[in-house]
Amino acid sequence: MRTLALVEARLLVRHPLMLAGLALALLAAFDDVHAGMRPAFSAITATQAMFFGVPAFFAANLATSRARRAGTEELLAPVPLSRAARTAASCLAALGPFAVACLAQATALAVYLATGVRLPRLPTVWELGAGPLCVLGACLLGLAVARWVALPGVPLLVMIGLVSFSIVVNDLFDSGHLLGFNPEVVYWGPPPYRDFVGFVPGSLAWHDAYLLALGLGAAALAMLRDSSVRALWLGVGAATVVAAAVSGALAMP
Repeated sequence: MRTLALVEARLLVRHPLMLAGLALALLAAFDDVHAGMRPAFSAITATQAMFFGVPAFFAANLATSRARRAGTEELLAPVPLSRAARTAASCLAALGPFAVACLAQATALAVYLATGVRLPRLPTVWELGAGPLCVLGACLLGLAVARWVALPGVPLLVMIGLVSFSIVVNDLFDSGHLLGFNPEVVYWGPPPYRDFVGFVPGSLAWHDAYLLALGLGAAALAMLRDSSVRALWLGVGAATVVAAAVSGALAMP
């Protein structure tokens, strides 16, 4: 399973959508960063959720469903690993894009420091880690959707639902984005939104725990589809729901 996970991770990292998402995230991180402190700080902490996470979701979904779409699933039946073990390997493969996202964050921060980009302060590890955790969760959710639903268009509907959820909670709560997926942590000034005003209240450490719980919940959902020990994965899934609820509440000011 470890060997298969490494193979799947390499394939996932090299998927065209994954490479496009990485390029978009890096472009957003380095675009116009000298225009003001707010854009610079947001560029390094909040761009991966959308620019890398969304393509990662679709890349993982397509990579997981490639055998079904090609009509070759029966060729995998004789392999030594069970379907549940193959799903577990695919879940572990999501650590590949997560590692790439972490490397991209470290590279962006190094470039910022080397070129003297103005920041209100250095981002914390929690602020830098939120983007890669979104990428990890996106891959795991894309896998889960591919395992459960074979209908075309469903992944797009799921993504529309996620984006809508983030928009709704942003509108309902002054700092409600901490319950969404966009780790924006600075207040914007007046248009053209380039001035730094202050930091949004709330705990990014608990927000990271919230994102991790959601990602692990997606992995449990994928395993629930293929494992014969469904009671175990139902329990794991329920635990991640509780963890997400508690950490989400603690993330709020």
